[in-house]
Parts: sequence; C-alpha cells; structure tokens
Amino acid sequence: MSMNFGREQALLRQRLTEQGTPERVTEQQARFGAEIKCLGASDDEARAAAADVVERFPGMGRAQMAAFVRTLWGSKTHDLRAVGTHVLVLRAELLEAPDAPFVVTLLEQAHDDSFRARLATEVLGTLVSKSKKLWKDLQQLAAHEHPQLRLAAVQAAKRPCAADGDVFERFEKLAAPLLASGDEALLGAVDEVLAAAAAKAADAVQAFASEHGRELR
Repeated sequence: MSMNFGREQALLRQRLTEQGTPERVTEQQARFGAEIKCLGASDDEARAAAADVVERFPGMGRAQMAAFVRTLWGSKTHDLRAVGTHVLVLRAELLEAPDAPFVVTLLEQAHDDSFRARLATEVLGTLVSKSKKLWKDLQQLAAHEHPQLRLAAVQAAKRPCAADGDVFERFEKLAAPLLASGDEALLGAVDEVLAAAAAKAADAVQAFASEHGRELR
C-alpha cells in the first residue's frame, strides 16, 4: 500500500481530535504555549495511532519513515508529533548511523521533555548501540549549551551501555565533565546508566561510582 503523507496526517488529525478532550487541550496549551497546537488526545491514544500506522504500512522503509515523521513534526501539533515519536520508537531498528543528525534535530525541536527522553533513550540509543562511531556525536551533544540536550546525551547512553560492557569507558569520558553541574535530572540519568551498565561492566561501574560519589541503585 502506498503512503500519502497528506492523507495520513489528515486522518490522524481527525482521529486524535475526536479522541481529545477540552480539558486536555487547555492543560496542554498551558504547558506548551501558543506556538504548539494541541488536539487534546492522550499519549496512549497517540501510541495506538502510531501502532496502527506501522501495522498498515509494514513496508515503510527508513527514508519514508523519516520523511513521514518530518511531516508530522512540521505540523507543530503536539499530538501529531507524539505519533511521529512513537512511530520512530516502534521502528527504530530501521534507522542507520547517517540518520543520527535527523534524530538530533528532533531533539533540538522537541517542545515536550517526554518526547525528548523517548527519542534519546529509545531511538538515538538504538542507533548508538548499532554503531559505536556515534559516541563522537553523543560527546558533542553532551557539550551542548542546552541542558536538555546534555541530558539527552546521557539518556542515549543507557541502551548501549546495558548491551555492551566494552563501551562503558566511552560513557565515563562523556559523563565525568557533567557531574559538577548539580543538575538533578542529569545526575539521575547518569545513575540510571550506571545501573543499566552494572551487569556488563560491574568493576568499571563500581569504580566510577566510587570516584564520583554516586550510589548504585
């Protein structure tokens, strides 16, 4: 089945508008401001809509998926961006190392911290797990002036560190300069990576935690 982006976006908008509530619209608009449109659907409803898109278009390839997500994000509509985020999470294995800049662009554009966390942990993290050369990209992201992007760099390290003990030294290099920030969200994310990495790199994780005064969970 061929995919018409305009038609699919219109169908999603109709579906999510019907599922939305006035109360949720008010709450979302108060959080995100006038630049972001809100239809009032829940995150569960957006996730279900994304799953339906993926099921109806099983042949959706890497380039088509990225283009469709760009279309949804270009709408500047919270609910449609939520669908696009969930589509990427569901099909993250399709992406390849050259797609990392695309994901970082979404991280930069994200208006919702939950979108950013999902993209970092589940999408960028999957890419870094597949390609170790992307640790250089994470290192650059960790040095970004925007605190939310520094946080995303740490969150993206969780999946690869959980899967491969050999990459923990790369995380040490990335995380050590960030520990003096006092940013509780960032420090919590570091602790989550340490907990995830402990099974594969127990001695290195314990040494890092002891050196920097972190308690393993």
